[in-house]
Amino acid sequence: MANSDIKIILGDFNAKVATEDIYKPTNGSESLHNETKNNGIKMIQFTISKDFNVRNTTFPHKDIHKETWYSADGRTVNQIGYVLISNRFRSAITDIRAPRGPDTGSDHNLLKINFKVKLWVKFAKKYNEKRKIVNIFQNSKWKQEYAIELNNRFEISENVEDEDNINEKWENIKTIIKETKQQLIEKDESTKALKSKASKRNAKL
Repeated sequence: MANSDIKIILGDFNAKVATEDIYKPTNGSESLHNETKNNGIKMIQFTISKDFNVRNTTFPHKDIHKETWYSADGRTVNQIGYVLISNRFRSAITDIRAPRGPDTGSDHNLLKINFKVKLWVKFAKKYNEKRKIVNIFQNSKWKQEYAIELNNRFEISENVEDEDNINEKWENIKTIIKETKQQLIEKDESTKALKSKASKRNAKL
């Protein structure tokens, strides 16, 4: 897995973790229990060793919304189901609670997890590319050059290609459009860089 992957571990750990100060950086302070048991210590050690964070003991809720397991007679309740996430993305989980409505036919309650993550890197890249093309096409010179280059490449492609596969033809068309667009972007950026250098040189003179 890459460092950018969001890693989540969740399930029944059969462990009780509490709110002792030593464990708060990992567990928070909203556990249902007052004392961390042996299995809880093992889970915390695992969590720390993998650079994870326990999330469902960090959100303030009524006890009834922290309970993940109850006994057959309904007299004993525990919080032994947990959601662990890598520390880097712990803020992506904005809330966890055990809703009381669903009947699961099990002695375990469901956990509702609110998850929010910003995938801004790829979006920003695509947005910048679109903005560059819009700016380029505002220049009539570049717009005309793009049309001519695109037409020339399509003519060459029609002369050399003889495949009958419609998918291959479509992929070829997309490649031509993409490469021509990128070529124009690079040419526009190169022209702007040269003008900027010339402007700085003239300013020094």
